[in-house]
Amino acid sequence: MNILSQNAKMKKSSQNGIDLYNFGIPAFMSQDGTKTCPNAKQCAVGCYARSGTYRFGNVVNAYEKRLELTQSVEFVDIMIAEIRSKMIQSKMKGRQCVIRIHDSGDFYSKEYAIKWLYVIEALPECKFYAYTKMVSMFETFKQQGFHFENFRLIYSLGGSEDSQIDTESHFHSKVFQSETALIEAGYSDASQDDTVAAIGPCKKIGLVYHGSKNYAKTAWSKIGRAHV
Repeated sequence: MNILSQNAKMKKSSQNGIDLYNFGIPAFMSQDGTKTCPNAKQCAVGCYARSGTYRFGNVVNAYEKRLELTQSVEFVDIMIAEIRSKMIQSKMKGRQCVIRIHDSGDFYSKEYAIKWLYVIEALPECKFYAYTKMVSMFETFKQQGFHFENFRLIYSLGGSEDSQIDTESHFHSKVFQSETALIEAGYSDASQDDTVAAIGPCKKIGLVYHGSKNYAKTAWSKIGRAHV
């Protein structure tokens, strides 16, 4: 099992001196019933990570195994070692290693999120970023003094805590039907290049819907109207 991987978007985004890798777990719910996206709401219908190549047997198995790894006491040490290995490889090429936490799934519990905070703190030279709907949990962490310069949190509209997202001050993301709609709303397009989200300056990160369902049959059009 590859702990860190590169899907097509990550490979395309690995340019201009950056190597971008992702860590993913099952989207929405695992095979054993674990809710891996506890705050998912409208996004659950039409979620890109519940369709396409994500449903291939070998991919499903890999994501399930990664979820199992997150539940182990060795997770932090294993992740630190794995990321350090990638950092060394990138440094030998004169590049910087950037890690996306969750191309699928979310920080499904406080205990799991804290494990990642230990990993991030241990690797200050590596940049991390994550789209998440666990808004209140991370806002509480901030109030408790949590802050790492090498970790960018992007609150993702479409969850049960959208009302807590300040679209002027928080890095956040929203899904649009088209590139035209995205640009007209004043968002930066991260649909093809995720470095826009990982290291770009714009706090408004847009994604053009590319799931298997017709956009009209999802709830994406209802998301964030009061925020955008």
